[in-house]
Amino acid sequence: MLTGAMLGLLQQTGMDVIVLTEELDEQEFFSSRLTRQETLRLLGVMAYTARDLPAQVREALPEIDWSAWAALPDALIRPNDHPLKIWVAARELAPRTVQQLIDYRRVHPELFSLVPPPCG
Repeated sequence: MLTGAMLGLLQQTGMDVIVLTEELDEQEFFSSRLTRQETLRLLGVMAYTARDLPAQVREALPEIDWSAWAALPDALIRPNDHPLKIWVAARELAPRTVQQLIDYRRVHPELFSLVPPPCG
């Protein structure tokens, strides 16, 4: 049940990143203080949610680039030192992860369930 909530948070937060950044080019993104700050916050939520997922869940969803999510917090601490990593996370990693989560929901619906498994 907690796993389902975490995967749902990962997907919804990724959708929020997509909405915030979809009509911006790189220069507009880095010039927009509010959009950039909110995107950084959302990417942080995604990175830490990905990190906190149980290992067996990450193993069940191998096409998601878990190592990229694990490396992202270092860039988020000093985003001005890592603009390319931030831009790639917002425009490629987040959308790709959202699409993979949508695909995996069809294959592993039990991982996305918000209902506890039956006792028995």
